[in-house]
Amino acid sequence: MFLVSVGVIYDKDNIRDLLCSRLEELGKEGFDIFSEVYEAGDCRMIKCGIKDTILTSLARLGDKRSQDEFRYHLALVLAEIILCSWEPRLIRKMIKDNYFYLTEKEKGCVASITSRLLKEDKMMQPGGFYKATRRSKLTKALMEYLESENQINIDGYVNFRLGSYITDLNEAVERALEVYVAEREYNEFIRLLKYFVEIQECKVDVIHLKQGEDGRYLITDGLGSRISSEYFDELRAEIADEGINFDDLLISTLITISPRKMIIHDIDSFKNKELVQTIINVFGERVAVCTQCELCKKQNTTRETNKYGL
Repeated sequence: MFLVSVGVIYDKDNIRDLLCSRLEELGKEGFDIFSEVYEAGDCRMIKCGIKDTILTSLARLGDKRSQDEFRYHLALVLAEIILCSWEPRLIRKMIKDNYFYLTEKEKGCVASITSRLLKEDKMMQPGGFYKATRRSKLTKALMEYLESENQINIDGYVNFRLGSYITDLNEAVERALEVYVAEREYNEFIRLLKYFVEIQECKVDVIHLKQGEDGRYLITDGLGSRISSEYFDELRAEIADEGINFDDLLISTLITISPRKMIIHDIDSFKNKELVQTIINVFGERVAVCTQCELCKKQNTTRETNKYGL
């Protein structure tokens, strides 16, 4: 009989249920499974393995020995246990130890962002921390450990044998803090702009906003006519020498005009999607998005259409 003893102290019940459930599934797949659960002081031991007789043919096993296959399946479920039960706890501990100056609410936000980053592949750098890679790393490390050991204490293993995995989590937490600070600064910026909009007098009832193929932002009034330059020529002159880009100039112009209603046309044509979201965040219910009118369908808008396009 081949046996492995798994010891757990943290989250005993959930880990026992997950491990035993997976062992039952292996039994249905043809393994003659043995399992036993008992207490050893503060530690709950789950002794599991395969009996000498296996109810599957050698053809299914191929060149792999049954013990190797059992170790692989056990490593898979132990990796899942670490990801589901241990990882959130490790993240919270890292934040508590390394960023003690944060408030409890801020720590919770950083933990939430860390979990989000770990789940979103597209936000990760090459070789990053998304779940498939972490599971693979853990499974490989656990397989190597179980090749020479027939007993594993999950608590001790996580704390003392997973240096590379812990490093990856630390890097993810650091990245999450950067994202949190950036999001907080962005939200404060949005609040400030919304305040300016609220105190500004509305100078135009309706404006139409579109980005042309040349990248310029085209602004017209409700009749399709150009908007008087008096609203933002002075602003343009004031900031011309400060190296401000067209995106910043557009935001400043819109706040200066402070329209009661703003219709954004052909929103997919805007190259800077974050700029569009910022406009929507700042102006809120004043913004409407149109995708069906002639202006939306028009691909080329010349300078004569709006001499005051940005």
